[in-house]
Amino acid sequence: MTDTPLAKSKITVIIPVYNAEKYLRQCLDSVVNQTLRDIQILCVNDGSTDGSLAILQEYAGRDSRIEIIDQPNSGCPGLARNAGLPHARGEYIQFLDNDDWIDPTLCEKAYYRLESTGADVVFFFFDIVGEGKARLSNKQHYSRYSVTDLSISEMIERLPHAPWNRVFRKSFLVDHDLRFPPVKSNEDQYLHWAVLVHEPRVEIILEELYFHRYHQASFYHQAGEYLLRIFPTFSLIKGYLRQMGRYEQYRALFLKKKFSSFSLSYSMIRKSNRSALVRTFQESVDEDEMDFLRNSGEVPTHVRGIAMYHLLGDRSLYWRNCWHLFNRYYLRKVIKPIEHAMKIFRRKNTGEERRRIRELCEQLAERDRTLVLLRNQPQCSGSHAPERDVS
Repeated sequence: MTDTPLAKSKITVIIPVYNAEKYLRQCLDSVVNQTLRDIQILCVNDGSTDGSLAILQEYAGRDSRIEIIDQPNSGCPGLARNAGLPHARGEYIQFLDNDDWIDPTLCEKAYYRLESTGADVVFFFFDIVGEGKARLSNKQHYSRYSVTDLSISEMIERLPHAPWNRVFRKSFLVDHDLRFPPVKSNEDQYLHWAVLVHEPRVEIILEELYFHRYHQASFYHQAGEYLLRIFPTFSLIKGYLRQMGRYEQYRALFLKKKFSSFSLSYSMIRKSNRSALVRTFQESVDEDEMDFLRNSGEVPTHVRGIAMYHLLGDRSLYWRNCWHLFNRYYLRKVIKPIEHAMKIFRRKNTGEERRRIRELCEQLAERDRTLVLLRNQPQCSGSHAPERDVS
């Protein structure tokens, strides 16, 4: 049975599509089978060169709620999403990536929560699903906090900034002229900041309703070009905060996020791209930000260490950062697996086996005491620190 779109729909689902023929059918099936029937499905074909457009036309022929916007490739996922907004007739907006899918009840649950509370934005849980890998839930981002207990700053810092883990009231986006910026990376973080600094009314649905696919072609998996392009977006966020007269209010949080992003990116990016990342980071930091890095205690020590090393040549925190990274690696790669094995042995073995386990525990304890002693030794001189990237 073909659904006829109404002049005005309850929710508009905007799907930017680019070379997604492998996953597009699963994505579209999850939308056309929503329990809330009164929805508009806007598919923006962003210059696909595979069979994506043909799949869209096939589905549009069966379901008149699907509308296709065919355009040349914009080069930016955010611009493809923006292209759908002027055509949206829904009271609310949901963004959906073309290789993801949603729970059949997402639109219905989001719509009635927004209607009953008068909220401007409703968040929900999502799963990250890898190819052949177990699902990784994001419940930890929400379940430790009640949204009524979070300030706007805490929402900016703690809630995931993806555009697809929420549904927006369309009038809120229109009234504040909120759009994605013309950048290829990190555009979702810009919108996250831009939305929340306007202090919307926020609700959270404590259910996993969105399924995000993590695979080789994902932007977030490309630890090269993607990470090299994140800092221009921070400049746009800073400019928007200044335009809104909110920069001083959110300065500390903004700079903490920026420096933390550099530290994380440096640890993730391919070694061949590290010099380019450092150069891009150096170019994006002004004197005000350098002063904050030198004098503020709000940036975590290990983040300050790596940032000051590459910006100022300051080695005073470098070895502390190395110790932090070593501790994290040692705990994850050595201690945790041995503790897990010991639990299994305790359940299955007695007598001689347990005696050997106790000896192993004593050896590990002695080794750990040695590491503590090493940690308390004077720091290595600067001449032993590895050369920093100066290119």
